[in-house]
Amino acid sequence: MKKIFLIIAILLFNSCGYTPIYSSKDSNFKVISFKKNINNNLTNYIQNSISVFSNEESEKKLNISFDFTENISVILKDSKGDPSRNRLTINVELTLLDINQNIVTSNTFSESFEYNIDDNKFNLKQYEKNIKFNLVEQITQEILEFLTNVK
Repeated sequence: MKKIFLIIAILLFNSCGYTPIYSSKDSNFKVISFKKNINNNLTNYIQNSISVFSNEESEKKLNISFDFTENISVILKDSKGDPSRNRLTINVELTLLDINQNIVTSNTFSESFEYNIDDNKFNLKQYEKNIKFNLVEQITQEILEFLTNVK
């Protein structure tokens, strides 16, 4: 009985019509080079995500340049004057250049998040690291959507 159920489930899921949202076959550009102002895990994540999306068979070749900035600002202090709430903002200014280094288009992507400050500095740093990665994931999705609409 379990084998029959497994076979029926496989047949149903096999023909469900799944197609990936982001596929390099559907993209209309090939990334030739990247230029970034900072080399860290977050910018490498953006670069790798865009590289995967690049279509090697496309005739439209682009150089991508982006400036990555992050800013932590205090938005609330307690009665002693110590910070109790911060805002983390990440900005990515993306510029697309053609083979001759002419600007095709540019756009700025920004995400921010407000959070309470923890007394434990180790936990606070880990929390900030998670927030940064989540914000970069959101920005990367926005960049990929932007790149799909580039003419």
